[in-house]
Amino acid sequence: MSQTAALLTDSLRHLRSRYLFWISIALSALGALALFATYSFTPEGIRFLWMRPWENPALASGSDGPRQMVAGVFNGFFVRFWLSWGVLILALVSTASVLPDFLRSGAIDTALAKPISRVKLFLVKVLGSLLFVVIQVAVGVVLAYLLIGVRFDMWIPESLLAIPLITLQFFYLYCFAALIAVTTRSTLASLIGTMLIWFAIFIVQFVASQFQEQAASIRAQGEVFRTRIAQTQQRAADEDRELNSFEQFRVGQYQKRIDESDKAINGWLGSWEGRLQRIELVVPKTGDIKKILANEVKAPVGSEMMSLFFDLNSDEFRPSNIDEDEWSAQLEAGAAAESEVRDVDTWASIGSSLAVSGLALALATLIFSRRDF
Repeated sequence: MSQTAALLTDSLRHLRSRYLFWISIALSALGALALFATYSFTPEGIRFLWMRPWENPALASGSDGPRQMVAGVFNGFFVRFWLSWGVLILALVSTASVLPDFLRSGAIDTALAKPISRVKLFLVKVLGSLLFVVIQVAVGVVLAYLLIGVRFDMWIPESLLAIPLITLQFFYLYCFAALIAVTTRSTLASLIGTMLIWFAIFIVQFVASQFQEQAASIRAQGEVFRTRIAQTQQRAADEDRELNSFEQFRVGQYQKRIDESDKAINGWLGSWEGRLQRIELVVPKTGDIKKILANEVKAPVGSEMMSLFFDLNSDEFRPSNIDEDEWSAQLEAGAAAESEVRDVDTWASIGSSLAVSGLALALATLIFSRRDF
């Protein structure tokens, strides 16, 4: 245990000596302050700093709007852009040299002279790099949690799950960084290779998400139109009459859209959606971390967040070639599609991602334990 603690302490000392460590902590703190300490909610709406309140009943204190907005800002900005991109990029840059520097002659010889197995030695070095991310994320998340609780009286303990989840996202990537490092012993190759793998994962998940959202939107629109047909028919039945000409026209239009939706889902769109989902199974799903956390903190989807600030049903947002009924159906279907895309199976996502990343780490460990240094 003392050997493990000594190795971890040495790794942390090495990382703390870098400017990026402190820059990342400072940026995390500034980000939390900027996103959660620059506005407040009043009975009229929302106030930014010392400015006059912006009158908005949807964001008035005492309503559900402030809770939705804070959760949306936490997940949509703090997690989505800073923690899952900014912090991880800085962490990869900072830790890319840990293993290559360790594998150089001198440092590795001293470590191997100690009574510790190679497997344990290698895994402890990997764990040391993970601690870098834990500290970076913990500073920002804990500060954001306290600001939200103290300023808005909204205690959201689920937000603290960002600490292990973002660390897990980094672990997915660092397993490949470790494999490239022990293979090439090059810091540059490890960093560039990991970034390229991350980019490839992003492309796969982005394309899959676009197809899934499009298919979900079409399915949701079909359900909306089926519901409206049933409502129209039920209204006529309740009034003990046949559908009038206008209702018949509407039902015909609804049925036409349902047929178009079914054709797309059962055709090329559904086929590609299934193919991309199968491809996703063999890549670490880094993008799912944000979705999992969004569900845990109950953050609103994009259209719900927009509706807190704007009346999306107004003529200002409705295209001129779409009537009110059609536009309302599209908004309803869009929100349902966003919720469906975000509703990932947490354990299936994490389990399959760990299987792929764990395989890369196992291979890196095997190479390290068998190679002569």
